[in-house]
Amino acid sequence: MTSPPREITVICPECRTEYRDWIRPSINLSLDEFDDDYLDQATSATCPKCKHKVSLEVLIVREDGVWEMRR
Repeated sequence: MTSPPREITVICPECRTEYRDWIRPSINLSLDEFDDDYLDQATSATCPKCKHKVSLEVLIVREDGVWEMRR
């Protein structure tokens, strides 16, 4: 099952700006058909001040049933 989106607080590792974003803690690609752009948005955050993009650790279940950590 894909978990629902959760709001999170992110501190940018580059400029130390604190901002709110969202994440899906787990994504099951065998149940949900998300495109690559959505998966990128659901597993990363971009600082509104300096535009530094950080990857958020997320558990992905691929279509073949294999679990992997996406960063």
